[in-house]
Amino acid sequence: MRRLSLLYAMSFAALAVGAGAQMQHAPDGGTREMIQSIDVPTKAGAPFRAQVVTSWKRRLEDGTETTIYNRRTIARDSTGRVFQERRIFRPDGNTRATMVNEMDYYDPSMKTTTVCHTQTRQCMVYHRNFAEVGDVAQLPATQTLPNGVKITRESLGTNRIEDLQVTGMREIRTSERMGDAEPTVKEFWYSPRLGMNLVVKRFEPRGGAENFNVEKIDQTEPDASLFNLPRAYQVIDIPAPQTIAQH
Repeated sequence: MRRLSLLYAMSFAALAVGAGAQMQHAPDGGTREMIQSIDVPTKAGAPFRAQVVTSWKRRLEDGTETTIYNRRTIARDSTGRVFQERRIFRPDGNTRATMVNEMDYYDPSMKTTTVCHTQTRQCMVYHRNFAEVGDVAQLPATQTLPNGVKITRESLGTNRIEDLQVTGMREIRTSERMGDAEPTVKEFWYSPRLGMNLVVKRFEPRGGAENFNVEKIDQTEPDASLFNLPRAYQVIDIPAPQTIAQH
């Protein structure tokens, strides 16, 4: 009996030590959710200024859904320089301006991409080559990728968006690995004049729904000041990676 009491005492002591022990780990980096917005390519001779209106419906861990929005300015001048705002998302971002957290500048003549962060007031200059927008390649009606994903495409015909002719296409992506899960569906409305999509709609079973609409399109030459880096920002040049010769 005395031995049994001793065992009980040891067990409670072990529990007490476990309960009082400190649990430690390094700070967690967390996760950052991002979506790939409409691409604005460099293209000479096709200037414009517009707004991209984005809605992002997300599925939360508890099964509920929430939709957040933003509106941001994009522009391109006659030489092909591109300016883009990046703004945070908010539930009321479709009715009021949200905070600008980044400004991007693409200059094909200087072969630079400059990313300016409003929080740090720094502009990072990256060196890269730009490909001029050409004719869009014709895509097959069906395509199977090496990873087993099957893409089925269908034409949606032609339409007009703000006096610009656009052609529509829908893509449906399926995979045997997804079983009976809903397919990923994408819809595009492409403007040959501007060389970019004016509408993109995406539905992804795990990611929710994303809609991008280019609105208030003004095809006159935008104000040159849009393409100037913000004042009082530190400009940091990031050298291009050196190519190592192979022997």
